[in-house]
Amino acid sequence: MLIAFFKRKRQIIQTAQSRYCYDAFNNHRCEMLVWQMYFSILPIGLGIMTLVASLIGLFAYLMSNDNATRLLGFNWFKRLIIVAFLLLSVGLFMTFGSFWG
Repeated sequence: MLIAFFKRKRQIIQTAQSRYCYDAFNNHRCEMLVWQMYFSILPIGLGIMTLVASLIGLFAYLMSNDNATRLLGFNWFKRLIIVAFLLLSVGLFMTFGSFWG
């Protein structure tokens, strides 16, 4: 009974020492799995690609002489720039604890 108490106390101390563990009892060093790392980086890559697509919409807006094309290009620019900044924000939030924390 006393041995079980000390084992449980050691597990609680290890859990308190490891701040960002997803499983403190089975993985004491708290390493991220590869798919978890890719999943946290994915919104950053998608955000950069969406930012490039929004710049294409801005380029279409600036270079067009037709009002219908200018309006369409500006609407796509607005939509995609919002999505790009949302994806970049989520990606930086997800990777902050793993890479910069």
